[in-house]
Amino acid sequence: MTEKEILNALQEAYHRAGTQGALAKSAGLSQSTIAQYLNGTCAIGNMTLSVFLRLFPNIKVDFFGGKTEDVSIDAMQEELIKIFNNLSPADKARCLAIVAANFPKKIIEESKR
Repeated sequence: MTEKEILNALQEAYHRAGTQGALAKSAGLSQSTIAQYLNGTCAIGNMTLSVFLRLFPNIKVDFFGGKTEDVSIDAMQEELIKIFNNLSPADKARCLAIVAANFPKKIIEESKR
């Protein structure tokens, strides 16, 4: 994750909240702190982990790049991702529709995480 990506996510969080004040309140920060990150007065790279987690409470971090202890499973997952990424947008939508139709309970479980 780059500082630019974090800044983009912060800008998105600001737009979703509607105002800097609303975002600040939800994260337990001051509006001026939000403004400083957004305008570059305060570098994103200097943001504390505590502030980051308050701004993005739903973030999930994959410390190990999605790898498992099973090399064959990792290889299969990589191949499936390659295939999916090479599909057209319409075919990606069809693929997801097929998965949703065949594994609805699993999708509901995952969406609750």
